[in-house]
Formats: sequence, structure tokens, C-alpha cells
Amino acid sequence: MAAALKRLWNARAHEPDEGFDLAGYALLVSSLFSSPASIIPGGVAGILTPFLCWVSTGLDLFLNLTVMVAAIVLLRLLNFVSYHRRDHSNDGYAETRRWDRDYFAGATAFSAVLGYSCYAALTHTDDPAAHITSVASTIAIASGYVSRNAGRPKFVAVQLLTFCVPMAIGLIQAHNGYYHYIGYFAFLYVAANIAITNSIHRNLLALSDATKQSKALASALHSQNLTLDAALNTMIHGLAMFDRDLKLAVSNAPHQVLYGLPETLALPGTPITAIARFLVERQVVRAEQLRDLREALAEIQMTQQTTSREIQTRAGRILVVTFAPAAEGGVLMSTEDATTRKATEARIEQMAHFDELTGLANRFEYNRNIAETFSRLERTGELFALLYVDLDGFKQINDSLGHDLGDRVLVETANRLRGAIRGSDLLARFGGDEFLLILPAANHATVTVIAQRMIDAMSKAFTFDNKTVYVTASIGIAMAPHDGTTPADLLRHADTALYKAKAAGRSRLMFFDPAMAEEMLERHEIEVDLRKACEDGSLELHYQPIIDLRTGEVVSREALMRWRHPTRGMVSAGLFIPVAEQSGLIAAIGDWAIQQACKDAVCWDSHIGVSVNISPLQFREPRRIVETVKDALISSGLNSRRLTLEVTESLLIEDNETTLGVIDELRTLGVTFALDDFGTGYSSLAYLSTYPFAQVKIDQSFTRTVHSSEASKAIIEAVCQLARRLSMNVVVEGIETEQQRIAVQLLGAQRAQGYLFGRPEALANFVPRKDRNVA
Repeated sequence: MAAALKRLWNARAHEPDEGFDLAGYALLVSSLFSSPASIIPGGVAGILTPFLCWVSTGLDLFLNLTVMVAAIVLLRLLNFVSYHRRDHSNDGYAETRRWDRDYFAGATAFSAVLGYSCYAALTHTDDPAAHITSVASTIAIASGYVSRNAGRPKFVAVQLLTFCVPMAIGLIQAHNGYYHYIGYFAFLYVAANIAITNSIHRNLLALSDATKQSKALASALHSQNLTLDAALNTMIHGLAMFDRDLKLAVSNAPHQVLYGLPETLALPGTPITAIARFLVERQVVRAEQLRDLREALAEIQMTQQTTSREIQTRAGRILVVTFAPAAEGGVLMSTEDATTRKATEARIEQMAHFDELTGLANRFEYNRNIAETFSRLERTGELFALLYVDLDGFKQINDSLGHDLGDRVLVETANRLRGAIRGSDLLARFGGDEFLLILPAANHATVTVIAQRMIDAMSKAFTFDNKTVYVTASIGIAMAPHDGTTPADLLRHADTALYKAKAAGRSRLMFFDPAMAEEMLERHEIEVDLRKACEDGSLELHYQPIIDLRTGEVVSREALMRWRHPTRGMVSAGLFIPVAEQSGLIAAIGDWAIQQACKDAVCWDSHIGVSVNISPLQFREPRRIVETVKDALISSGLNSRRLTLEVTESLLIEDNETTLGVIDELRTLGVTFALDDFGTGYSSLAYLSTYPFAQVKIDQSFTRTVHSSEASKAIIEAVCQLARRLSMNVVVEGIETEQQRIAVQLLGAQRAQGYLFGRPEALANFVPRKDRNVA
């Protein structure tokens, strides 16, 4: 038996396996030392057993055994006291195993001595008192082992064996034959007690597991509650949940703040009627708005479909309240403070449809209205006129007196033109100093009267800050459908009439006449010369740098078309590009521009890109532009990610499906796209989310007023924020001063372009590999 005990403890001496339940082991060991007082009765009984045998028989053997039991009991008591004086919360496996071992050693020694005492009494004496005392004590103490040490069933088994086996052997060897049967029965008693111990042990383990699971569940529930509270109270939106009786179940802090609710009305169980009464009494919302919310509640309870309402509080907040069905017939109420969002959306929507400087309709709004007017013409036959208004001498004012004064002239011009037209007419700023006027239900005489009123209004002097300037207006007029059956034809003929009016002396009106051969001849000459220029290489590309506002380094250059005419000199792109588009030359010119820009850019530093403007007409031949870009990249060896193609909104409104297909195909090559002239009418926010632009360019008109107009600042900032959310870069055009550069950078712009950083130059005029820091 000693050898078996040694093997058992040697096996237990090793470190536990991975996943060993140390906490459970410590709990079982702790149960052994649970009550020091409980060891005293058993110890006293153990001492008295051999002592009474000595008293009855007079044998010195029992007196010696009495001394041994007393010593063992004393040592065990000291061990119990030592255990309870220590803090075992941080005990490791080794410390816990030592206490386990000490208890086992003491209990086993106690059992062994008493077991031998019982054996000696049965085999060495025939004294009935000694027999009864030893057997009764052995059985009583053994039963106590089962209940007390069930936490360590192996201990109980060892103790029962060392205690009861000697008793059983002693009974079998006794001189009384009846004792023999009791001895054999003792073995059954041992087996039964071991089985009972194991059963109690399993129950203790199950109780321990249940306790741990209960604690774990309580901890998890507490953690979940904390997480839910944190999530609810850190939400931007207000959130409240009501049960089927419309009593508050839970709400978060933003909900309480948005409605200004006191703590008493944010408690669970608060009826929604009490909250509604408070909101009306405190004039947070109007009674009619409350009725609207009640209707929404009734609607969701009936249909179980999510519904929303928008209300405005007395304080001016715009709240979007959404009701959604919840579990067990409840209602989930979400409240968004949409004040800032709505204001931003309204501002952006205004910017998308109206010119920021003058407040007139922009090109996008004009295109929408001219299309509607033609549709009405087809339905009703109602004639209308298109007036193309251009200011005479405006460029000279801008050049000599500055853009600020020029902008003030444009604002006053818009006011004067508004005063000369009817309420049903649409006046739009077409760009720069050009305006378009759609006159519905107008005949020749009516158009003449209104156009002359506009000319007369513009003939008066403009006075700003003691400066007097004169700006007149020339007007070209085209009548629909006589002068054009499509928006493009009508606009072109109004433009032709405008050109004729300016050629005739300015400050006058001119109706389009198909016999304006002189104008057509001029354009024809330009077209012929332009064809020759395409063949003999008279076209040039000049490059203007685009810089990174953070580092001040050049990140790209925009390729700008120039035409060096043998007799006309340097012809502006604004003059020959429209001719190229009308004559079909734009495809060839555009092909050349892409190829030449790629060829030039490959000689620059590898981190500098190149931007090329693309005409909407080039996208009418989708395969051609795709192949042109591919050939240009392959032949030049330029990395495709360095090439950016700039487009305007006029491209996007023609054929969305085809355009998007071309853009997607080019993007797969690595080419990026930029939306040009944002803010002048060719920039609709709807296109920013529809088309995969990498860059948006803010028109220079906003830059000129960045210091004088809060509206310009707000728009630049809003566009920068929107572009950042859409992962786009923003380039602000027209930077001419250091103050403008600082201002737009503070508003969130990443890139800029303008005379401050460099004018457009021919390739030969700059050395690409020695770009200096321009900021």
C-alpha cells in the first residue's frame, strides 16, 4: 500500500496539463479545510478508541497507539490552523498541491493507526468491550470520512482501505465465527461507501460547474448591459423603444437631449402620452406636428411597416423621426438631428442648379429648362425664343480693375436683366459674362420689346466705390422651332446672331437669319485653317502646374491647347475648339492632344501626372477614344496612373450608359478622371456619386471671392468635405495670391492651380526634372 501511495503522489507531483482547472482544484482542496472545528470530534473519538481498549484490556499496545493518535490529531489541527491563517487567492498549482498532500498524509496516518488499533483489538484480545469500541468507532469515523472528504474521493478510498480493511481482516481472523461474516460484510461496506463518495463528489462538481456558469452568465449579462448602454449613449441619433402599450422600455441620452426631456420622462414605463404632453406644453413641437407623429404611430401599428416624419422644433431644429416595428408589438423610435445635413443639402442643391455669384440658373438648370421647353413645344406647339446675352467690354474691366469689381458688375447685371423680363421667363448665367434667356409664349414683337428693355437697362452706368464703369449688352436671338429644333441648334444659331450683333457695333439685338453668310464664312475659314493646322503641326500644348498644397510640390500638369495661326497669331482655344466640335475635327485634335501629352509627360519626374481635357463629342466614338488612350500609353511608355482625363457635365447629360462604359473601361487601364468647372453649371452633385471621379476641380470664380464671400468659403469647404468622403482629390483653380492659397488650404483643398504657381508654358520653357517647390 505504501508503494501505491508513493506512485500516486509521484504522479501528482508533475505540473498540470494544459487546460487544467486550477480554480476547481483549489475549491476542492479548500473544502477539505472548510471547518477546523469538525476535525476535533473525530480526533477525540480517534484518541478515545485505543484508550478505552487499554482501559478494558490493560495492554500497553493500546496505550502506545493512544499516544500516536493524539500526536497525529495535534499535527492535523496545527495544519488546519496554518491553512486558515493564510490568503489562498493567489495560490498556484504547487502551493495548492502541497496543502492537498499535507491533508492526505495526516488523514491517512490517522486512518492507518486506528485501523491497526481495531485489528489488534480483534485479533490480540477476546475482550467484547474492546471489540465493540473498535468496530463501532471505525464504522462511525469511516462514515464521517465519506461526508467530510467527498471532495477528494481518492482520499476517501485510501482512508477507507487503511481504516476498514484491517478491521475486516481482524474480524475474519477473530476466534468468534460470527465475526467472520461481519468481516466479509465490511468489504461490502467499504465498496458502498466508496460508491457513495463518488456520487457525492459528482454532485459537488456539478454544483461547482453550475456556480461558475452562473457567475459567468451574470458577468456576461453585466458586460452586455454595459456595452448596450455605451452603444446607445454614444449613438449620434436619439433612440427610444416603446412596448405594445406605448410605454417607454429604453432610451438613450441623445433622445433625451434632442427633445429636452427631464430624467423623470426618460424612465422605463413612462407612457408616450406623457412625453407628448410635455413636448406640447413646453412648445418643443407644435400640436399639428404632434398629430402627424401620432398618425405615423397608428400607421406602423396597423401596417408594421417603417415610416418617417420630418418635424421642425420651435428652436429651429429639423428632426427626422423614424418609427419601426419592434418585437412583441413594440415600436422603435429613431430621431436624427438633420439640421446641419438639411442645410448642407439645400446649399449644395442650390449650388448644383444656380450660379453662386448671381443667383441665376446655371447651365445645368438651363439645360433642364430648355429640354422641358422643347417638350412643351412638341405637345402644344407653343413658340418660344432663346436670347444669348453677352456683355460688351467686360474683359477690359476685369483686366484693368480686377476680378472683384468684375464680379460686382455681374451681380448688378443679373439684377438689371431680371428687372427687364417677365416672371415666367428663365434667365441663366451661361458662363463668364454670358447669359441665356428662355422666353416662352413669345412672338417676334414681344421678344424685341423684352430684348430692347434689357439693352436699355444695361446702357446705364455702373458705379462702385466712386468708380464709374460702362458695360453694355449685345443679344443674339433664335426663334424655335424656326431657327432650331434641338437645344444645340437653337443655341448655336442664337450664338451666330450674337456674333453678328457684336460685329454690327454692340449694344444691340440681332435675330438669327439663315442668310448670315458672312458669319458662316468666317467660321468656315477657321475650320479650313484648323484642318491645315492639324496636318502641319501648328497646334501646341502648353502646360500649367497643379500643386499639392501640403507639400508645395508639382503633382500634375494640365495640358492646354494652343494654335499658332500664320496670320491670326495665337488663337484662343475658346474660338477654335467650338469650331472643331462643330466640324468634326475635335476627334482628331483630341487624339493628338492625348498622344502628345503622354509623350511629353513621360520625360518628367515619375511622380508628376498629366491632365488632358476631353470634349464630350469624343465620347460619341467610344472605341476610338479607348484605343487612342491605349495606343498613347503603349507608344509613350507612360504609366497609366499618371494620366488624368478631365470632363465637364455636358458630357454626362448626353448618354449616361455609354459614357459610364467608356469611363469604366479606361479606369481598368489605370487612367483616372476629373470633373472640371465645378460650380459653373457643369457640376451636378448627382454625377459625383454616379461616376467614379478621382478628382473634382472647383471653378476659379469661387477663388476670387474666397476672402469676400462667406458663401464661397462655405461652398469650397462643403465640396472638399463631400469629395473627401467620396475619396476624391479637390483642385481649386485660379489661385493668384498667397492669401488665396492659404484660404483654400484651410478650407480643406488638397491641390491648387493658378498663376501663383505658374502660367501655362510650352514644353521647351521649363525643365521638368528641376521642378522647384512652388509654395
